[in-house]
Amino acid sequence: MAAVLASSVVAFGSVYSASPGAGPVSTALDQCLVDVQEAIAYTPPDDAAIHGAALMRLCMRPFLREQALWVGAGILGELLVAVLLYLLHPWWLYRRRRMRPIASGADAELLDELADMSRQAGLRRPPTWLVAPYSTTHGGQAFGLPGRRRICLDVGLLVRYDLDRAGFRAVLRHELAHLHNGDVDRTYLSIATWWAFVAVAVVPFVAVSLKPDLFRAREASDSAHPVAEVLFPIVALGVLTAVVYLARNAILRARELHADITAAGWDTPGGALGRVVNALPWPPVRTGRIGLGGRSRELLARLGSHPSPTRRALAVADPGATLQPGLAETAGYGIVLGLVLYNVSLTVGGLLEEYLVVGLALMSLGVGALLLRLLARAVFRTGTADVAGARRRQLLLPVVAALGFALSGPLSLTYAENFDLGGAGLLRVTELPVAAVILVAGLFLFTVWVRSVDTVLVESTGRSDRRRRLCAATAITVGAPLFAIWYATAFGGSILQGVQWHSTQSGWGIGWYVQMAGWTSLVHSYYPRVLVQFTPLATAGLVLLWAVPALLLGWFRRTGHRPPGVRRALRIGAVAGLGVIAVGLALPFAADAALPADVRHLPADFNVQELTGGEPLYFYLVYGNTYVAVAALLQAAGAAVVAARSTRLRPVLVPLAVTTTVAVATLGFYLSRGISDCLRLTGPGGRGCELPSFLPDSYITFHLALIATTGVLIAVPVALLAAAAGGLWRRRTHISRTHAGVIPTAVSTGRADATRGSARPVLAGGLAGLALLVLAGAAVEVPGNYAFLKPDPVPIGTHPVPPPERVEAVGDPCLVGTWREVSREFDLELAGRTHRIITTGTTQTFRPDGVVVVDYGNETRFTTTIERQRIDIIWSGQADARYEVQDGVIRYDAERSQESSTTVLIDGKVRARLLSASWTPDRYNCTTDTLIETPTDAGAWYRIELRRS
Repeated sequence: MAAVLASSVVAFGSVYSASPGAGPVSTALDQCLVDVQEAIAYTPPDDAAIHGAALMRLCMRPFLREQALWVGAGILGELLVAVLLYLLHPWWLYRRRRMRPIASGADAELLDELADMSRQAGLRRPPTWLVAPYSTTHGGQAFGLPGRRRICLDVGLLVRYDLDRAGFRAVLRHELAHLHNGDVDRTYLSIATWWAFVAVAVVPFVAVSLKPDLFRAREASDSAHPVAEVLFPIVALGVLTAVVYLARNAILRARELHADITAAGWDTPGGALGRVVNALPWPPVRTGRIGLGGRSRELLARLGSHPSPTRRALAVADPGATLQPGLAETAGYGIVLGLVLYNVSLTVGGLLEEYLVVGLALMSLGVGALLLRLLARAVFRTGTADVAGARRRQLLLPVVAALGFALSGPLSLTYAENFDLGGAGLLRVTELPVAAVILVAGLFLFTVWVRSVDTVLVESTGRSDRRRRLCAATAITVGAPLFAIWYATAFGGSILQGVQWHSTQSGWGIGWYVQMAGWTSLVHSYYPRVLVQFTPLATAGLVLLWAVPALLLGWFRRTGHRPPGVRRALRIGAVAGLGVIAVGLALPFAADAALPADVRHLPADFNVQELTGGEPLYFYLVYGNTYVAVAALLQAAGAAVVAARSTRLRPVLVPLAVTTTVAVATLGFYLSRGISDCLRLTGPGGRGCELPSFLPDSYITFHLALIATTGVLIAVPVALLAAAAGGLWRRRTHISRTHAGVIPTAVSTGRADATRGSARPVLAGGLAGLALLVLAGAAVEVPGNYAFLKPDPVPIGTHPVPPPERVEAVGDPCLVGTWREVSREFDLELAGRTHRIITTGTTQTFRPDGVVVVDYGNETRFTTTIERQRIDIIWSGQADARYEVQDGVIRYDAERSQESSTTVLIDGKVRARLLSASWTPDRYNCTTDTLIETPTDAGAWYRIELRRS
């Protein structure tokens, strides 16, 4: 029902777009968006991004609200139709099968038998007994509304009463079991919802997809639509309808198995239920009417509303086997839940406006928790026995669930309705495999953690439902927010776009330094990682993964169960953390020796104009990123050692080692900072060699979360590879020793540490202190997390600069016209030296409407040699801005577009890409044929001479 309603959201949204009332709203929306583009055309890029998005949301608001009301009304109508069909199902069945009540004057023995079996079924009110006089089969049918249940007996079943009394009772027990289990409402509500979905949502959607102008007239130019644009939504709807239909049939099959199991509990020893079930025709007679044969009929029957006799007989013989989820069922969970989330996200997300990312995460949080709960339950039901089949089944469950969820995106109507055959659509297609791989890895890790902890719990403390629930709750608490962040970034297309290569503000001529700055900034700037960092579970989740099992297994008690790898994981994590400190202490000396002072020293003004397309990195940022990268690599190294050497509780011991490394590395950051201050590494303006430089400050929790999330991002794949390599090595060693005739030493099964009594409290205290330290850091960061996720208010009241056609021409008439450069001279700092650059070729056009256009042509090149290195500077492209003239100065109010660039090559390798146009004020001197431009700032120098063209 959830999948049906979620799919109806997009179906009704499409129907609204084709409705007569949507025409004026759509026209107003299109005009509003054009006005917004016109209004922000001459606004600076940063302001345009803020104002443009806010103004577009104002344009979209009437359309989205009208669409939401239409969708709400459509869903309400669909629900009313479903309820009506459910209420009418007794009348319809009674009329279609021409049922008749069993007369009270009929066989008294039969009536007594029916009443007695009703009492045995535990029904508070006996059903109304009916007969289908024209049905010669040997079955029955339970139906009816609450308070008035009915069971119809085929006339062939009444004949069986005299010939096979045991078989008659077996069929009656099955039908009474439906009433006992409460299956009637579930069954007929599912059927009613299916038909309401087809009638109210599918049929109108197909109609408006094939003929968009069905309900309102359109221009002739708008009537033609590409075939793919029409076909893709219909194909998606067909797949979706098949999924919903198969889900309905799965419910009906489960209902039949449940009734068989319940009836088997009432049956007498040697009863006839198994015999009756095995005698049922298979494939059913109905599938033969379609004209299929052989394997096609068999497959169609298995996807029908009734299970096969073999499956039903197995359920009666072993009811516990039916509780084990299959791979197809688990994939179905992922597909249906994915359809629910994807189809709702677009409509609801549009209403959330600036809270889109947060809203998507909150919407997906519940779906993620449900999906993880189903996976955890599947792991528990599969069992913990170390059997190859059970283990393989448990490891395949998250894979099929993740693939099902990932594939539901392209199958959803949201994707079909918004699919773009151009760049955006292709980019989304390329991101789909990456998003699917990340989800598979995440669900796989979740399943492995649950299985590992549950196995040890059963072995050490016995099976406990309370402990299992706590184990599952811990994994869901950590996993559901991560799933929500994955969905928010995957839905928004940030899985790949979140990776950005940042360039340096200074030192861009030093090749190795540029490479290091770029590589260390990749993980630091990865957008999904940033979202994880600014959530409380960034560090708290890492602790919960080992602290909760420690509590469940009694690591903090003298007599508790502690596997032998706990102390080793702590030691490895501490050694890795000390390694980070050692590198951190060496970094200031290495930077002081390898980099010149003008690269390391901070600029006097931190608000200097950004020359690069992305955020420029000063040395102190490169230094911090390098320390975090070293910490991440050593976290991964420690995790790899623990994963490779451990055989039990690897998913618990690896987070323990990583947490230890994170805590030690965070403290080491301040030691490294203190040494840097002592060396005056970033310039004379910094702090001196004082004690506060070595002490943690208010940013310690920020550094803790940054080091943790960056390290985990690298440690997870490394630990997986190390675990696989360790398993292969142990297997190879075992085989080699076996072939050599050496009896292998028994592998530890997880016995408690044989530590002395005095050492156990120390170890327990260390674990508790580590957990409390990191959890306290996560708690302190909660206000900052809230401030990060809360969008900044947009100053809607400040309007963007109006377009040029609405601005009166101002300025000196002498400037108006096209000017071509005779020479352009300016100073450029390269490799720590200032060089005079002289070039030409640029054209400036001052229009009377207050717009200046700077055209650099296809390629304007300047070449020189500095310290045996060839330097090439290439200008290209075009840019324009608004201008005004006052007191001999040209001032540029706002940049409209920036399609020009400056590329700097050193020995043929690109070292920097800069923006060509500089919109600082120019002091000018204009004559009839000559224009001279010089800077107004005494601290800068350039001279541009132009001739009128």
